[in-house]
Amino acid sequence: MPATHDNAHAITGMIKRLNRPDYDRWASQIRHTGGCRQPIHLRGKVDHYDQATGKLLHRYTTRSEPDGVLRVPCKTRRATRCPACAETYRADTYHLIRAGLIGGKGVPETVTGHPTLFVTLTAPSFGAVHTRREHGGKVQPCHARRNATTCPHGRAMTCTERHHKDDPRLGEPLCPDCYDYTAASCSTPWPRCCGNASPTPYVATWPNSAACSSRSCAAT
Repeated sequence: MPATHDNAHAITGMIKRLNRPDYDRWASQIRHTGGCRQPIHLRGKVDHYDQATGKLLHRYTTRSEPDGVLRVPCKTRRATRCPACAETYRADTYHLIRAGLIGGKGVPETVTGHPTLFVTLTAPSFGAVHTRREHGGKVQPCHARRNATTCPHGRAMTCTERHHKDDPRLGEPLCPDCYDYTAASCSTPWPRCCGNASPTPYVATWPNSAACSSRSCAAT
């Protein structure tokens, strides 16, 4: 590897990480992200209480984790942002559709006798984001607007750039202050990475269980 300022800084960081006493736990977190390029850093706590007595049974907090965070995969579907998570999503989608058509994975084979519909449900918009579109092989302007409106924060809701496929701004909000991060985090990937956890504290109870849990999470 050629010696440059950037990789020298990276090598120094790796040496420091290897010598930290919490390296094994950090490495375990990294393995569980499945090679995610941009893991989500969660901060918060989980308290488990006995429903009958109110006694605290168990408490988990990210304060005891390396760097004070729990790393979970981003679960993006875009290979340009995270190839590992995109491949996981692609494979999961294939098996989900296959089971719905011919059975398997808990779906009875009698499903083959049912009518088949392929329905695409579009999630609600959480705010305008930078995007990349092509028409006739040519990249189109991101958000070209002749009479672009100005958001309450003073930003013009337009972008005339023709983004490259690896542009890090792709998927980022035109106005971070207008974007509904709370709704977006509750839609994806929160239900997958935290169960029912949401950015605000809540108490969850499960049927046939003698314990309840109070969770408080935040993503960075």
